[in-house]
Amino acid sequence: MSKAFDKKWGDDFIRTVPLGPGVYIFRNDKAEPIYVGKAKSLRRRLAQYRLATAKRAHRKMRLIVRNAETLEFQSCLSETEALLLENQLIQKHRPMFNVVGAYAFLYPYLGLKQTAARELALCYTTQPEILEQHGFHLFGAFRSRDLVTAAFDALAELFPYIGHDDPAQRVAFGRIAYTRIICFRQVDAEWVPLLTGLFRGESGDALQKLFAILLEKPGARRHAEAVQLHLKQLRAFFVSEAVRLRTALRQHGRDVSMIPQEERDGIFLALS
Repeated sequence: MSKAFDKKWGDDFIRTVPLGPGVYIFRNDKAEPIYVGKAKSLRRRLAQYRLATAKRAHRKMRLIVRNAETLEFQSCLSETEALLLENQLIQKHRPMFNVVGAYAFLYPYLGLKQTAARELALCYTTQPEILEQHGFHLFGAFRSRDLVTAAFDALAELFPYIGHDDPAQRVAFGRIAYTRIICFRQVDAEWVPLLTGLFRGESGDALQKLFAILLEKPGARRHAEAVQLHLKQLRAFFVSEAVRLRTALRQHGRDVSMIPQEERDGIFLALS
């Protein structure tokens, strides 16, 4: 592989690469990123591409070099800064060799849509453009997929105590990759502003309302331990994700419900 690497970028290329942390980008003949990576040591990492062998473990490196026309790198002050920049570039460009799990890798959003009187749809997605086309009001981008997923799962478990699950309404949205949608009917209109406040990190009133209603539900009382866990998961999301994002946006003077995935890290990095 060293011959193929050197033929494209020269025998001395590796010696020009800094030893410190940074991000590297392989581009195709149209100058489109096909792979973005980060490294604690740029020189050592790119040397691995140059010396990739015929082993199965090196197959991806060989494919990247074979398909690339240019290779560039950018030094960073720390490995953390390199990781943030890598995330932003992958989210922005979605390079072909990063695409395995790329949509799952993107920061998630939560959303809601009042489909009709007393009908409510909730969503979890990493593809906001598609959900906006379906009329969802989105909130995010959030960082922790674990916390956001747990919060959405909690809503999926708790909202059947509030309204009636409506699979037919969910089917109407079709299959959307890396997206989950749950739909309910017979939901009081007050839940739209309550959930909006929760997702925007502005109010925990939805949690208090949920708790009060669940206390009156015999089924919820029979599964008190599980219900308490779901409420804790929603609280964790609200405090660690929604409130933190709202605080950062306010410090930047931005009164919005959602931001592009590639801007999310930059907002927090600028405040550090």
